[in-house]
Amino acid sequence: MKKYVLIIAGWLVLGCGLNAQAETLPTIEFVLADDNLQQFGFKPEASQIAERVRANLTEWQFPLQAVGPFTHQLQARLGKIGRQATPVGFSFSRGNSDPRAADFQKADVLPISCRLSDGSGNLLLDMESSFSAHAFERDAKPEAVTNKLIDQISTACLDVLEKAPLAKPEGQAKTSSFKPKWMPDVRVEVKEVPSVSGNVSGSALKEEARKEVIIHNQGTPVIFQFGHE
Repeated sequence: MKKYVLIIAGWLVLGCGLNAQAETLPTIEFVLADDNLQQFGFKPEASQIAERVRANLTEWQFPLQAVGPFTHQLQARLGKIGRQATPVGFSFSRGNSDPRAADFQKADVLPISCRLSDGSGNLLLDMESSFSAHAFERDAKPEAVTNKLIDQISTACLDVLEKAPLAKPEGQAKTSSFKPKWMPDVRVEVKEVPSVSGNVSGSALKEEARKEVIIHNQGTPVIFQFGHE
């Protein structure tokens, strides 16, 4: 009888834990810092960019809200455009291809940092991404510049949210079952997939993990698989 009572008590404790977790699901405020917004020949409207970035990330089912209270803050910050190594997605087509040149595989790049903090200001994750600055040439129209900034900031912060240790709401749709209107230009996914190996005779098979790198783009994703074969 005592054993039965302990089991019931254990389930009650577990249920309380689940309810507590449901109450502490994150609500995230998105903020765009004012740094380096004036480097494009005009100053884009930070609030307009922030609202559209928030909408993009919400489509990916992350809990960004327009009004509080908030449990977390996601802040994006633009760096200064400079001559750097070509970013992911452009290395095959941009930059000097002569390895003897001083600017070998370098291009004008815009760095964008994105950081996630909790309600107490503790930093949870801080990452920097780099993007081609080709779209920000002096003859570019303000609307085109603003649209590209929104796309690149959304891409940088999506990477942070996907890697952040945040509680996810139950019933969140799988990537394969939802189709958001906004998609990042380039999204790199690294995962482990099972691989079966064995001896020459085909016996003693065992399952091993191998890495798979997927570069998601606007067309057909590029998949690299690493393993013994």
